[in-house]
Amino acid sequence: MLRRDAGCQRGAAGGEGLQEPQPSTPSEDCKFVDSAHPESILSGLNELRKSGHFCDVTLCVDGQTFPVHRSVLASFSPYFRAMFLSNLAESQQEHITLSGVEAGMVALLLDYAYTSTFTITEANVQALLSASNLLEVVAVRDACCRFLERHIDATNCVGIHCFAEAHACHDLSKKAKAYTLRNFTQVMTGEEWLSLPIEKVVEILSSDELEVEREEYVYDAATTWLHHSYATRSSIFPKILECVRLALVSPYFLVDVVEGETAVRTSPECRVIVEEARLYHLLPDRRHQLISPRTRHRRNTNTTTV
Repeated sequence: MLRRDAGCQRGAAGGEGLQEPQPSTPSEDCKFVDSAHPESILSGLNELRKSGHFCDVTLCVDGQTFPVHRSVLASFSPYFRAMFLSNLAESQQEHITLSGVEAGMVALLLDYAYTSTFTITEANVQALLSASNLLEVVAVRDACCRFLERHIDATNCVGIHCFAEAHACHDLSKKAKAYTLRNFTQVMTGEEWLSLPIEKVVEILSSDELEVEREEYVYDAATTWLHHSYATRSSIFPKILECVRLALVSPYFLVDVVEGETAVRTSPECRVIVEEARLYHLLPDRRHQLISPRTRHRRNTNTTTV
């Protein structure tokens, strides 16, 4: 509250003159903060955008145009800030074409820039994350990552892991992969597992963190993936079989199931891998000579050495 300066006062009743000025006491400074001001400014800018006033650049995406203000773009997106502060042609152009991003997602991001709000749904989260990642809108990207993290389950964890990895969302990628490894017996029966590229199959099956009750499940996952597209995958199956720790399956499973698989019988590389496991089972006193990643127990597998 502002205080009246006490240094200049009226005299006694009757008003006969003024008293001698007293040394003044410095008034207290008053810092006023209008908490509604940021919202008011955004609201005003958004109205200007909608009416087309003072818009000095137009974004062109998939045949749609978005008149906007350079200063707003530069304020909420490091991507645009770098563009406008550079010597690139776009820094002076009135029309800027964006590729690799959906028009609907650009519209959502612009709404966020001018209103601070946006809506994430299961239908738009991946496209919105991609767009916000491209335009470096970190708050939106991180919100999309948190949304996906809350929705991880056995039917989508592999896909989320791959998607997050492709967009350098490292924390989300790590959490989705950890979920995959912890719940692998459910994951291996899903559609996502069948469509994985070989590199990702190898990465998962070779992990010491893979949680399975028995190593036989890992072999089943490998052959399920193989038979989903046998004609194109049989030639690369040896790379997959190398990830299965056949020394840890039962001898009966090795003989009756593994050796009975056509892709194993017809591949010299696969037969070498199987022979290594046979020796491990037949010669227990020599197992110390056969130590390799394929004989190492996974950290969370219930395995009994025979």
